[in-house]
Amino acid sequence: MAAGLATWLPFARAAAVGWLPLAQQPLPPAPGVKTSRGDEVLVVNVSGRRFETWKNTLDRYPDTLLGSSEKEFFYDADSGEYFFDRDPDMFRHVLNFYRTGRLHCPRQECIQAFDEELAFYGLVPELVGDCCLEEYRDRKKENAERLAEDEEAEQAGDGPALPAGSSLRQRLWRAFENPHTSTAALVFYYVTGFFIAVSVIANVVETIPCRGAARRSSREQPCGERFPQAFFCMDTACVLIFTGEYLLRLFAAPSRCRFLRSVMSLIDVVAILPYYIGLLVPKNDDVSGAFVTLRVFRVFRIFKFSRHSQGLRILGYTLKSCASELGFLLFSLTMAIIIFATVMFYAEKGTNKTNFTSIPAAFWYTIVTMTTLGYGDMVPSTIAGKIFGSICSLSGVLVIALPVPVIVSNFSRIYHQNQRADKRRAQQKVRLARIRLAKSGTTNAFLQYKQNGGLEDSGSGEEQALCVRNRSAFEQQHHHLLHCLEKTTVRPNVRWYSRIERGPSEAMPALSFGWEAHYKLWKSHRA
Repeated sequence: MAAGLATWLPFARAAAVGWLPLAQQPLPPAPGVKTSRGDEVLVVNVSGRRFETWKNTLDRYPDTLLGSSEKEFFYDADSGEYFFDRDPDMFRHVLNFYRTGRLHCPRQECIQAFDEELAFYGLVPELVGDCCLEEYRDRKKENAERLAEDEEAEQAGDGPALPAGSSLRQRLWRAFENPHTSTAALVFYYVTGFFIAVSVIANVVETIPCRGAARRSSREQPCGERFPQAFFCMDTACVLIFTGEYLLRLFAAPSRCRFLRSVMSLIDVVAILPYYIGLLVPKNDDVSGAFVTLRVFRVFRIFKFSRHSQGLRILGYTLKSCASELGFLLFSLTMAIIIFATVMFYAEKGTNKTNFTSIPAAFWYTIVTMTTLGYGDMVPSTIAGKIFGSICSLSGVLVIALPVPVIVSNFSRIYHQNQRADKRRAQQKVRLARIRLAKSGTTNAFLQYKQNGGLEDSGSGEEQALCVRNRSAFEQQHHHLLHCLEKTTVRPNVRWYSRIERGPSEAMPALSFGWEAHYKLWKSHRA
């Protein structure tokens, strides 16, 4: 025991000597001795949820609402709290910004509601931390695109009714864009759709071989050559309808330059242009090949169905929104085709009677292999060629399958957006119909009440009570609305105006919202 104490005695003496400099320094003051007003605890009540923080914490950012004197407008003297009728879950992230200096974006909250809260508290979006900045920008961009698509879908649907003095161009454009607005527009809508179908079917049928029944010949020729007049008359009727529609759309378009640059305008021109070129160009052997090539563009008339089909429009919007993913797919396929075509050419170069005569000739084998078609017209014969062909097939499946989920998700998103827009338009129609019905009923009752002298002032209390009982629903709703507006306008300012009347003894914040005019209005209201 004594040996143990003798061993630890030098260490104990060294520790005591080391503590001497610390023991000679004065102790720091106790935390409760502070008397500065800057260290007081502030209580912030956000929709019933109380938050406590130091005043110095809020004063770090004087350019914001909570860090400036403007927060005094929300002070409740009875409870000694700052009351904000805002989202308490959002305020938690705002208060953490004052504490830590880093603003985080909540994933489970709406990005538009988050921006509104930041704007209310005077925080700029650039204060979002680096850990959440990229996700915040992506969500904000996606939300902006969704709102723009919803607005575009609503504009494409039934818009508000045109005024009585609208011009012919406005009525025509509304009839073209919204065919369900009138019977004539709906009839023209179905007529153009019928002629589009006739034109496409005629373009297909005229290539079918048919025999001449009169000559009993064994030689078959296309129906377009067997009955040229019938197909020419059908083509002429369809082109006249398409030309008239195009000219009327061009006349009624709000912006003709924008209409001429649109995709649907180009489709209309390509659909009718081959017919007029065929009428102007003489029929001879020198230009027959070019004329036949030009007739191929008639097949683009099928794209005119996109005006009549919501599904085709959604598909077009999907391809437009997935342009970057489709570009990545095309670039990846191009790289893989070049690589595997080069490998296959050198792997099969030494064999006799090979079909892989060059690298461009091997492109066909690579394309049909990567897309899993496999026609069998080009087959590798060497072991190395078969191995690289198998790798080419597997890599093609992976490359093509990667962008497919993104395209499917975009299609589903745009489809649901259009569905929501259709539901909103239907609800708006029902709401407007109810408003018109209620307005017509209450207006007639109000006019009848006015003709009976019900708006004149009554003298006695019994006469006033009788007048109130005889009031129409329209007038009662009007007075109730005015009463609610008065209470809403005056109630938030009564406490501050009372403090202003008590004199300058109380510390008042700087009035930065132009409250002097509201104070005068309140005084006149009390008088």
